[in-house]
Amino acid sequence: MNAPAWNGRDGTAGGAAFGSALREFASERGVEVQKLAASTGLSNDECEAVLRGERRVGIAALARFAHALRVRPVEFMQRTGILSLSTYAFGLDPLYFLPEGPIRYDARIYMREINPRHQVPEHDMTRRNLTLKAIAEDDLLDALGKLELEFAYLLRAAVQQVGDELA
Repeated sequence: MNAPAWNGRDGTAGGAAFGSALREFASERGVEVQKLAASTGLSNDECEAVLRGERRVGIAALARFAHALRVRPVEFMQRTGILSLSTYAFGLDPLYFLPEGPIRYDARIYMREINPRHQVPEHDMTRRNLTLKAIAEDDLLDALGKLELEFAYLLRAAVQQVGDELA
């Protein structure tokens, strides 16, 4: 059996699919393995072990990877397979994580046209999540601290809906 991309019980991300997706994402962004390693405090060998799927990392490393790749947590989790199509199929509402604005609006219309019997929760879809807003507005946290809290919140919300393992 493949290792889950995110294990909520252990609080770690990893596995071959995660590592491969992370390597591909870093390559697309022009970020070398050495920079990824340096961003997390891992040695080059330890980072390579993550990319091969032999080592797992926690939320602090995920936040540092995302920071090095210049990407928000949701996109990072989607691109690395933590929030995969199977995660959504197992019950995670895909609109929950969409940013407020035209993207969310278009997605809501699309979902209604595909399956008009599926009621999209308007309250959740039309207002920005208050927790994420509070994290973004916090003056005490630095950028990495905000990323760590956002990852922790989003991952907890996801496993709460679909179980302790994602992907």
